[in-house]
Amino acid sequence: MLKTGRRGDNLTPHHIPSNAFMAAKVPNYTRGIGIAMMMEHPVPGQGGRHRQTISYGQLPDISLLPRNALAREIKDARTIYRRQSLYTPEIRRSLQEVIRLNK
Repeated sequence: MLKTGRRGDNLTPHHIPSNAFMAAKVPNYTRGIGIAMMMEHPVPGQGGRHRQTISYGQLPDISLLPRNALAREIKDARTIYRRQSLYTPEIRRSLQEVIRLNK
């Protein structure tokens, strides 16, 4: 994961698949090697797209194959951006890059 963003920018890395899933499935996995895209995550208690994701604050479904976990979380992110009329070519490319980097 590349270090991007800065404190107070209301963005946070959303790991796809989630850190918890990867830690359960990949030996020697650490958060720093996870694949992520930046998502809105404002100050605590004020919502944000990151909190809307299916994996935020949830235990991972480790019965899923990694490919299925990736597909599930990509679909979820796409749905969130579409629901808010924010699914732009840039978001589409970002999600495609997350898929490519996970392969």
